[in-house]
Amino acid sequence: MKVTRIGVASLIVLAAACGVALAFALPAAAAAVCPSCYGFEYVAERTFVESGASPEERARLVAVVAEGRQRVQSFWGRLGAAPKVLVCTTENCFRRIGGGRRRGMSVFDRVAILSPLGSDAVIAAHELSMNELNHRIGALGVLRGTVPIWFNEGIAMYASDDLRYLAPPGAGDRCLVPAAEPLPVGVFEWNRRALNDNRLYAKAACSTSRWISLHGGPSAAVSLVSKVSAGAAFQEAAR
Repeated sequence: MKVTRIGVASLIVLAAACGVALAFALPAAAAAVCPSCYGFEYVAERTFVESGASPEERARLVAVVAEGRQRVQSFWGRLGAAPKVLVCTTENCFRRIGGGRRRGMSVFDRVAILSPLGSDAVIAAHELSMNELNHRIGALGVLRGTVPIWFNEGIAMYASDDLRYLAPPGAGDRCLVPAAEPLPVGVFEWNRRALNDNRLYAKAACSTSRWISLHGGPSAAVSLVSKVSAGAAFQEAAR
């Protein structure tokens, strides 16, 4: 009995240590587990806004997230991911959960977080699209990089209809900046390149939009992700 009690106590201590490590190393994931611990309040289904926002601002942000979800559903069809959406209304909030200077960020298929500069339907849809793709390939697929990050980001820009990086839908070719060199495959390389290439997102959007157009539309990208999730290599599925 004593050994059992010691074992249980050890597990409790280990769980607490893991929680502390998670909060320190990846506060965004910790905020998804306990939004109220990071100053967020529930405002609508799976949507949380930083406390202190006015009723009018809350209503606007709920509408923004709803439109973002609609854009993602229009691209992907029936959604499998059900991430929480956390919306920061101050820069301090976004910094506290590791957002830095980005407009938004996502963690696997669990959470999408919007900064004060990213509280619009385009950024909401971008992060929610990445949640959906990550859900479809699974956590192991995300960690292994089975879908190149440039394609994941490219789909997110296409699904969100981000006109910063794409020509309007009526344009024959939506590409704004062709990629003259291979695009980053892994997240770390993407982040490194993005620091020095402010056109990297547009290049990924170009390559992805041209692939989608060449292969018959968004359903081809959805099918490609399904093939990868079933075990096919990306390059093979993309042919």
